[in-house]
Amino acid sequence: MSRNSLLNLVGLAAFCTLTACGGDQIRDETPVASDIPKWALTTPAGCGIGIAKHRANLGMAQKTAVACGLDALARQLVTMVEGMIKDYQQSSETDAKDFTEELTTAVSRQLVDTTLVGTRTKVAHVSKDNPQQYYAMICLEPEAFNDAFDRMNTLNMKQREALKKRAEMEFKDLDEQLERLRKQ
Repeated sequence: MSRNSLLNLVGLAAFCTLTACGGDQIRDETPVASDIPKWALTTPAGCGIGIAKHRANLGMAQKTAVACGLDALARQLVTMVEGMIKDYQQSSETDAKDFTEELTTAVSRQLVDTTLVGTRTKVAHVSKDNPQQYYAMICLEPEAFNDAFDRMNTLNMKQREALKKRAEMEFKDLDEQLERLRKQ
């Protein structure tokens, strides 16, 4: 066999080996477009987003997503955070050898205890992804909030007006605070 033929054969064998080995690693993957609603990623002011996996029961997914959305909305309004960090350190010597012992623990909890009046599911979406997700956007509706005060017959007119005015100011403040937070 001539020298050129041998080089060609070795080159062809190397080419086949290299292309055969790398074949499984290169995949023609086209990105799958997700149908997550944009509002689920950027929550509007005065709203909370709830997401629940949709298995076989749409009603259960809806209830769970709405409950999570209400929880998220309530956390924007009133959240009490309790936290504690414990740090333990000790240095000692045993058998003429130094040793150090350290232990740090952290615990935190968030508590929400509020009544939400005047909320509604503004929009909902069931994804086509696998697994399917049920998305619900729960929003404060100032008009419904004000109507709830009108229906209260235990308050006199002056008290109702004062509560309405305070509620409107709080909703406006909430919108302003959320807008400032988004701009940071």
